Amino acid sequence: MKVSFLGGAHEVGGSCILVKVCDKNILLDCGIRQSASKDPLPDFRTIQECGGIDAIIISHAHLDHIGSLPLISKEYPNARIYTNNMTKDLMKVLLYDSLKIMNNREAEIPLYAELDVENMLNRIFTINYMVELPIFEGINLTFYIAGHIAGAACVYITTADGSLFYSGDFSIFAQSSVEGLKVPKLRPDVAIFETTYGDRLHSNREVEEERLIQLVRECEINKGKMLIPAFALGRAQEILLILKKAINKKIIKGINIYVDGMIKDINRVYKLNPVYLRNSLAKKILKGVEPFYDDNIIPVDKKELREKIAEDKEACIIVASSGMITGGPSQYYAEKLASMERAYIVITGYQDEESPGRKLLNLLDSEERILEINGRSIPVRCKIEKVGLSAHGDKGEIKSLVNLLSPNNIFLVHGDGEIIEGFASELSSEVRGKIYAPKCGETYDINIRNPRKQWKKQMPNIIKSSEELNETNLEVLWRFVLENYSQRLFTVEDLIYIWSGNNKIKQEDIEKTQRLIMKCVYFETDLRRLFLFKAKTSEQVEEDTKERELKPNELNELVNEYFYQYAFKKAGLIYEEKKVSLSFDFPYVIDKSIYEVCEKFEGNTGWKVEISNKVNINAVEDLMREFLYDADIKKISFRLEDKNVIAILNSEFLVEKQKLEEFKEKTGLDLFLQNPGINIEKNLSSIIEAEDNAIEQNQALKLIDESFAEEEFKPYKKGVKSNGNRKYIELYFISPMIGERYKSKIKDLVSKTGWSMKISEASNQNEIIRFAAMLCKKTGINLKKNPSFNASELSVELKAESLEKDKIESIREEFEYKTGFRLKG
Repeated sequence: MKVSFLGGAHEVGGSCILVKVCDKNILLDCGIRQSASKDPLPDFRTIQECGGIDAIIISHAHLDHIGSLPLISKEYPNARIYTNNMTKDLMKVLLYDSLKIMNNREAEIPLYAELDVENMLNRIFTINYMVELPIFEGINLTFYIAGHIAGAACVYITTADGSLFYSGDFSIFAQSSVEGLKVPKLRPDVAIFETTYGDRLHSNREVEEERLIQLVRECEINKGKMLIPAFALGRAQEILLILKKAINKKIIKGINIYVDGMIKDINRVYKLNPVYLRNSLAKKILKGVEPFYDDNIIPVDKKELREKIAEDKEACIIVASSGMITGGPSQYYAEKLASMERAYIVITGYQDEESPGRKLLNLLDSEERILEINGRSIPVRCKIEKVGLSAHGDKGEIKSLVNLLSPNNIFLVHGDGEIIEGFASELSSEVRGKIYAPKCGETYDINIRNPRKQWKKQMPNIIKSSEELNETNLEVLWRFVLENYSQRLFTVEDLIYIWSGNNKIKQEDIEKTQRLIMKCVYFETDLRRLFLFKAKTSEQVEEDTKERELKPNELNELVNEYFYQYAFKKAGLIYEEKKVSLSFDFPYVIDKSIYEVCEKFEGNTGWKVEISNKVNINAVEDLMREFLYDADIKKISFRLEDKNVIAILNSEFLVEKQKLEEFKEKTGLDLFLQNPGINIEKNLSSIIEAEDNAIEQNQALKLIDESFAEEEFKPYKKGVKSNGNRKYIELYFISPMIGERYKSKIKDLVSKTGWSMKISEASNQNEIIRFAAMLCKKTGINLKKNPSFNASELSVELKAESLEKDKIESIREEFEYKTGFRLKG
């Protein structure tokens, strides 16, 4: 076996390794160097001298592992490229973006054309984790989970002449978005390990995540701006999930988080490939839950918004690519924020020696803080912080993997020269294998006299059915697997083989079967690897097929998962109707996409979802007072039936039309200002006029009674009045706000009776006070005196003997619903 190191040895960048085994040349990764002072390409001359390449294997989608792939694939179009679905989709995003950047740079000739990327993508053959695939006669390839980023794989090649393990970039510990490395006890003769952090032990991940959250809170308190430059692939998703979790726990609140750059495209690919993500995250995505964005985490889709974020005084957090500030929006924001005293730049990942990110870190201990970026010298007044969120294994993790595999020949790559040499020296006293610290351009001829024996997956019992696997016969496969293999874990390919006896499986058949198995009751996924399945026990299947009533806590959890992005105020569970009632502050402006989510929820749970159209008048008043901060408000009148609210003012006040439009956009309500001497309220609550041909008075009053007989709220009094020209019927409800709920019914009665009608503006003060006192007594609230009625503010105030806030809160909604008045206390 011959191993040639063409890039990424004694350095970070341009990873590219040529392996010659069984007369076949196999290329492991094909990256670029992103440092401006180095040749971006690996040593392709060696490939030509060795007779070209027969296959290419890609470990993961970072540019230092794929950046020159279109170039070499164009040169050797017959070499098939092997990777997994996630990495293929990510490669498409990164390589097209890289091409766009090269085309936009002055005086730079792009390394490849768009057609080269397109042709290269068509040469990719995807395989799943833990599926052994013969890529040539006598040469088998298997991928294992590497951690690091979504789709990252450790590569294992087995042949009669020996076996080789290539770690790619890896991390043993799980992150928020992906599981950690999962490799069985393989038996490689040769192993190549990344050594990015071979000189250190990482700090505790949870401590670092907490530190990031505390920095965000500090920025929020100081009303500053924070830039978190992040690698678009991997690190950015980790940061967003950490921050979103803190928002959901209400640790972070009241500050917007903007997402800019290629991160948005990577987020989309993550959502399309949930089986490559951490189990908990994947399940949310499969249920239709948005994993990255919400009301506070906002994608930046327009240049105007980017400029507004940088120039406005608004406190905010910006997560933007690139991670080293070498380009992309992060460079734009860094130039703007660096000189701001209340700004923060938080570095979270590896920084190349010549990158602006590294220059910023070097300023931490510098007295003169000047940042040279984009040809400009910027005085640095912002706070610079470093948070360790590495996705690479540290010294301890690398040693653990080496000890697990115990290879006879160990190659250390992907790290600074000094780090690799120091780690090699330390490792040599702890392991028995030969240790090499290769440099770029070096070739090693490894004589493997006695290749280590490999463990073979045994599946002696198969069904060998000629039928296509479907929902009808899936139970047959389940019973067979349970009887012959108990609860052993299998890939989709394994299960297809057990069913059909066929080893040559089409990609579309794999995807179709995976969808079938994931939604069935007979198999379940492994807790940490969604691509592995095991047969459920008979008891589990019986329990799962039995109709079971969801418990309140289970239902509430599901409601939160499905609907949290719509910021609902409350979810009421109506068991007798199997219905969830969602309440919102401003139901008129809920995003219409909620109805699609309602359908998904009903399909998965059997529970219907009702969107309450009741407006939270407290929230409306709070927002209105915020909008009219300088206005002298005497009284607020709600006309929710007509979707309007009136601010009755003590002194004249003018407001811009734009403000009123913004209020309507947020609430769905029209805001009217009634200045002294003008009676908008009266105009809005005028008599509902009827045509002629009124029926007899008593008949009209009887028809009103009959019409309201089944309604929850009825007029407690009806009076016949005259406005000088003609008679009309005035309807008295407990309050006019309750009457407004029946405006459409009243309009219908006007049409049927021929009588004009009006909702009385009077409120039944005694009944409202009596109802408040009754609720207090029922709830055990001890009042110092009777509730205080305030007609101008449309409120009732309670004076309790002691702090009874929780109890008052428990009756507030019922009181406001049944009276239309606000409850204070």
